[in-house]
Amino acid sequence: MRDGRRRVLYMEDDPAQARLVQKCLERAGYCVDLAPDGQAGLDLCAVKGYDALVVDQTMPVLNGLEVIRALAARDALPPTIMVTGTGNERIAVEAMKLGLSDYLVKDLKGAFLGMLPLSIERAIQHCGMQQELARAQKLEAIGRLAAGIAHEINTPIQYIGDNLRFLQDAAADIDALLAAYNRLLQAAKERTIADDLLDEIDAKREQIELEYLREEAPKAVAQSLEGVQHVASIVGAMKEFSHPGSRQKQAVDLNRAIESTLTVSRNEWKYMADAVLDFEAGLPPVLCLPSEINQAVLNLVVNAAHAIGQATRDGARGKGTITLRTRRDGDWVVIGVQDTGPGIPPEIRDRVFDPFFTTKEVGQGSGQGLAIVHSIVVDRHGGTIGFHSEMGRGTTFVLRLPIGAAAVAPVTAGNEREMCDSCAV
Repeated sequence: MRDGRRRVLYMEDDPAQARLVQKCLERAGYCVDLAPDGQAGLDLCAVKGYDALVVDQTMPVLNGLEVIRALAARDALPPTIMVTGTGNERIAVEAMKLGLSDYLVKDLKGAFLGMLPLSIERAIQHCGMQQELARAQKLEAIGRLAAGIAHEINTPIQYIGDNLRFLQDAAADIDALLAAYNRLLQAAKERTIADDLLDEIDAKREQIELEYLREEAPKAVAQSLEGVQHVASIVGAMKEFSHPGSRQKQAVDLNRAIESTLTVSRNEWKYMADAVLDFEAGLPPVLCLPSEINQAVLNLVVNAAHAIGQATRDGARGKGTITLRTRRDGDWVVIGVQDTGPGIPPEIRDRVFDPFFTTKEVGQGSGQGLAIVHSIVVDRHGGTIGFHSEMGRGTTFVLRLPIGAAAVAPVTAGNEREMCDSCAV
């Protein structure tokens, strides 16, 4: 903000139109910078922070859609309004997928000027609300994971402690026996071995169950080392899962990231389901925001566990299966998360990604899990998400992420089954 006012950048190649919009927005209380073309606008975005952008579609050098693509690829797209003299549904849809907040068509009477300040304010508020909701949902997930991880770590810690106490007692018993053997050795050197000393050693061996200790002590050590390794793997997975990383996209091994997410969320699914990993070997690194992709996979795994819990009455009818698969499909990587739950009823399938929509009882779910997954995959990474569901057999969610910075043409809506078949999910 400048002087308490929100800063807006308007990209427009028509000077008269640019001044008209600038005056309109300044009267509405905004501080407005102008850029005569898309490249100039990108250059200003690189050195200044803006609360919102207004982008004309038809501009020299770079048009509005190209500007939005460039900013989305850098994960630097603020609340953005596109304005155009002629409506183009294809451009609007593609821009919306990249994160465009609103799309306004200019009219000869200038009615859009009255709508523009409202559209900007609504976009800024909506962006802030989304960020707060995402933060709240992530904090909720972290709290739930922390409790689960504490439980997962507590089990090996308990038997490590039990084993150490056993070994401590065994060491004291063996020390007493060794003291008797030392006396026997000294007596042997002095050729004064007495029967009572031999009887003492026999009694001590029997008292401490020496043969039992010789058999069980190595097992206790091996079990403790296994427990330490288990704790180390959980801690390592948690570090990978929660590492904040950079705000810039990084090349990530998705197989490893998914495995870490499954490890840290184990307490969420282990009572209801067995997990199956079917990863394609040699999967190329994917340019993404690792913490956000971890969050998306976590939400899908937790949803799968809850679906299976619904079908099995929280495991009372036996366990289900959660299968996670990865495949490469040209310039995309495909992630499948499949459950053996009850399936999604047809009448609600078009609402599952809607914010706040949930079929759970009040207090059992915020309705943000799948909405956040959609936002992460589609808006933040230029990917796609779909699902295939059969009643009584389960659901498979399919995420497609572009491998590099530039996304390939997205898969059209409605062919989720083909996507499932193509990656064997």
